[in-house]
Amino acid sequence: VKPQQQQQQQQQQTHHPQQTSAPTVTTRSVLLDKVFGLPWKQKCEQIRQASPFGDVKGWRLASFIMKAGEDIRREALVMQVISKMNDWFHQDIPIANNRPYLRPYTIMCVGGDAGLLECLPDAKSIDEVKKETDGFTSLRDYFERAYGPPTTRGPQPQQPPQQYTPPTQQQGHVYGNIPFEQAQDNFLRSLVGYSLVCYILQIKDRHNANILLDREGHIMHIDFGFVLGDTPKMGKVPLFSERAPFKLTAEFWDVIGGWNFNEGGLGVRFCRMFEEAFACAASHADELATLIEAALLNLTRNPNEARSMADGVRARLRMRGHRQSVEQKTFIMDLVNTALTSWGTSTYDWLQKSMNGYI
Repeated sequence: VKPQQQQQQQQQQTHHPQQTSAPTVTTRSVLLDKVFGLPWKQKCEQIRQASPFGDVKGWRLASFIMKAGEDIRREALVMQVISKMNDWFHQDIPIANNRPYLRPYTIMCVGGDAGLLECLPDAKSIDEVKKETDGFTSLRDYFERAYGPPTTRGPQPQQPPQQYTPPTQQQGHVYGNIPFEQAQDNFLRSLVGYSLVCYILQIKDRHNANILLDREGHIMHIDFGFVLGDTPKMGKVPLFSERAPFKLTAEFWDVIGGWNFNEGGLGVRFCRMFEEAFACAASHADELATLIEAALLNLTRNPNEARSMADGVRARLRMRGHRQSVEQKTFIMDLVNTALTSWGTSTYDWLQKSMNGYI
């Protein structure tokens, strides 16, 4: 009897093979927690409660990395410019939803070849986000999985997106994620801000390990070792030269929906915001150039080089007409189209992927 039972069991296994379940695809808060870990505010609160100094007025938690063997004074200069431009945006562009986003952070030089750099909380490099997102296909797909699909596919309302309330915390988990449209607009506003900074200071080495993405969809650039004419060695090879005025890849453009306004594309909004940001920076061009000249003179002890760099900043910020003129709008459109179609950006990303594995 037993051999017959074994034979029947084998036949059942043969006719009814075990079905394998499809891999789980994480979304929303689960995906954000997987990529970014415990939210920074929640982590700070846990550490504050455990700290004997947690009740001290003004208690604040910050994390830093130490750099040694590198001259970070140019990075500190770039952060001064970012801080200045962030102040000007808040001063000259009163509507928050029309204001480019920049995230200044602390850089403290403690010598000619060492310093402390503040870590940006709730942020990972785009390279890390891609690698830590299961089943990653594109940045656009990541945004739709993390924040939900767009609620509208047709023309967006004329009013700018409304401010949102921060997510609430329940039982140690983050709920109430921001909607896709808000995350998309956060991405757009930060893309405008850092694109303009990269154009003014000619920041290079913009691979995806040097560009961060935070929990709310903002991008933020870090590691400013190559600015104002300096380029990595491989970047001097014409095939891999970062000739674009700033990094604007097809996958970035896909996140904001492209040009088609009727399908929810925000390309026109990007250009209009870039126009306003450019005009704002241009109105402070002399102050910005003076800051850069003074800092470079202290670094290089070469007045001619410092003056030449400052003159280059003034030239890049020269208005081609008044703010609403056809000439100025054409100039901005040319910058955007040049950045969007630059083959040097793609080849440099390919080089970094081949050499360092950055994706």
